[in-house]
Amino acid sequence: MGSGEIMKKIFVTLAIIGTVLFTLTGCSTSLAYTFKVETGDKIKIELNTTGGYSMTSNLPFVISKDEESLSQGIFISSDQYDQYISSVNNDSNAKIIENTTKDGIEYTFYSYNNSEWNYIIKINNSNTGLLIGNPISQESAEECFGRLTITKES
Repeated sequence: MGSGEIMKKIFVTLAIIGTVLFTLTGCSTSLAYTFKVETGDKIKIELNTTGGYSMTSNLPFVISKDEESLSQGIFISSDQYDQYISSVNNDSNAKIIENTTKDGIEYTFYSYNNSEWNYIIKINNSNTGLLIGNPISQESAEECFGRLTITKES
């Protein structure tokens, strides 16, 4: 098997798991992956890695610190985003902490039964959203989210 065939198999495998392209950016203070998601959008997720933070390139992507998993994220459609927002607004176990727009995304941050802290994110000018969950603490969830830059690529 030639090196061209090996590379082709690698790219096919990445496409199967939903990750078509990933890139490492920056010297050592950030890590970014670009995902081609089922909605047809290309979404770039960049993580500030200072302080021992890292992120995986597979889905669901995992944000960790010093090899301890903290948050996980998956992509959703804009219709699913609307469904999740409606569910959170109608669930007595969900407590909305923040509902705002920032840096090209709108999001709702909420706790569920005070045992998990979740973000429901809509990426502007796209058909894509994200769910990011953290079972550690509100502070951990906020720290992970605050380290992310989420953009739609052309």
